[in-house]
Amino acid sequence: MAQRLAPRPLSLIGIMALILVLMGVALPQTQAQTEARYFYETGHFLQGEFRAFWEANDGLLNFGYPITEEYVTQGRVVQYFERARFELTEQGGQAYIELGMLGVEITADREFPKAPPIEDTEQRRYFPQTQHILQYGFKEVWETRGGERIFGLPISEEVKEVLEDGEWHTVQYFERARFEYWPEFAPGERVLLSALGRQLAPPELLAPVPPDQAPIDPVPNPTPDPVPVEPLPSNVNAQVVPDNGPPGTVFQFQADGFNAGESVGVWLTAPDQSTVGIDSQVKADDQGSIDDANVAVTTDPSFIEGIWSFNAQGVSSGNQATGYFRITGAAASPPGDPNKLGVLLHDQLPVQGDAIIMPLAAPAPTFFLFQAVGYEADETVSSWITAADNTSTPIDPSAVTLDSDGIVMVEFSSAGLSDGIYSLAAQGVRSSVVNAAAFKITSDYVAGPGTPRPANVNGSVTPQEGGVGTTFQVRGQNLLPNEDLEFWVTDPTGTYVLFPGLVPADADGRIGYDPPLDLTTTDDAAAGVFGIHFRGLSSGTRVDVYFTHSNAARALADGQGAFDIMRQLSGFDIRRLP
Repeated sequence: MAQRLAPRPLSLIGIMALILVLMGVALPQTQAQTEARYFYETGHFLQGEFRAFWEANDGLLNFGYPITEEYVTQGRVVQYFERARFELTEQGGQAYIELGMLGVEITADREFPKAPPIEDTEQRRYFPQTQHILQYGFKEVWETRGGERIFGLPISEEVKEVLEDGEWHTVQYFERARFEYWPEFAPGERVLLSALGRQLAPPELLAPVPPDQAPIDPVPNPTPDPVPVEPLPSNVNAQVVPDNGPPGTVFQFQADGFNAGESVGVWLTAPDQSTVGIDSQVKADDQGSIDDANVAVTTDPSFIEGIWSFNAQGVSSGNQATGYFRITGAAASPPGDPNKLGVLLHDQLPVQGDAIIMPLAAPAPTFFLFQAVGYEADETVSSWITAADNTSTPIDPSAVTLDSDGIVMVEFSSAGLSDGIYSLAAQGVRSSVVNAAAFKITSDYVAGPGTPRPANVNGSVTPQEGGVGTTFQVRGQNLLPNEDLEFWVTDPTGTYVLFPGLVPADADGRIGYDPPLDLTTTDDAAAGVFGIHFRGLSSGTRVDVYFTHSNAARALADGQGAFDIMRQLSGFDIRRLP
């Protein structure tokens, strides 16, 4: 929760009182200036109460230069600085300046381990509110430059992260800031504040404004305020996983509170309160739970937007359970562009060291799996994602595992990443071994129901369309005899998976004849167009064949359909390197 700072009445006397409270000393003889001040360093103005607050609190040192003008969002006037966000709000007829919770926002998808309590000393301090420790140079800067009022409480321990110089540094997150330690700097200058404001500010407001055009009023909101979303009702003895998603999402219902072994009736209720039948009855286990019954529903475009519910009632006990979920408006797998499905991508995505990543490309959000070798069996391995602009985001250590053979595996979600090419790296802290692999966030390979099949190239597939349980016979030709082939798969959800190994053409320059390549789809396969692709390493000849999987029993997320087909191609286990 944002901390209330000093009250700012709208009168001149109130402004003077604001400065008095903020500085903690008597009023100076000359009041801080509140007219517009232009900063040529960034091309933005600072004025009014925001300027008074900035100048009273070591503005440049603590907050950096302004990087936007004032603008209105969600009923507040706000302005971004390199390291902070100022917010103006009103309570009880008085206006207040608050500092945005940038540290909380930038780490919203991360969890930091808590620290056990310690006895406070001059060098170290424990914060029971957040269960973290502040110590040494970070503690000195925090206490001498504003403490909780400016930076908020610590929300992490000291952690290692790769900063803009490409090197590892010790950092610590606070509610409103991140501290960085740079040992190569002079004493007293080694603790810096991260430019979190630059990472979170609206890009459309960063452009400089002319120095002779000071704004009179805050600029309009660059993006409309979000429409409030009706919260989901409280579940009763149940949960739905996930609790929201577009048509095409698979929702799983888990519930308990029934008699052991009794029959439990299950049904769906739509937003218009109509009832939709699914599996009519399941059996509760000896704990009165139906979790193992795998009650799930695959949504499709016929599912209207709004709040749905799973409902369950025990036949003998009468006990009830209800779990709610929301259908959002966008379709999960819209028809794709057939002209993009055969575009070769992996030549553009470099690999450093002995590493693989699956898939190579997919729309967000998708789960990716990275594996690499060469590490010491018991060392700590850190991992991070680097974007095209060289900004790096650390991977939560809990998502990084290392086995006894020195093979590291990183599992991560691309949720929140915009379209573009990224690189994931993993470095051994003791061995200094670094492996990396590039991947792309893109919807180019999405090929949901309704996508036209591209023309086959140097191959065929029989049949061209089928539902669950169909066996598709894949054949290719015009390759060199016995040459090694790389192959990759694209699936309807938009994943592009390069198989980490080679398969040979036969003595006649063919693939899929001897031995045959027959792929049987299961209810795990998404509906839409699959592409099976080969390329000869010697000839460069491409084989591209496509088939349509229709009537899927359930939609599939995260490219598992492509993984399943890869396993059929050679029985390869994606959790092991070749």
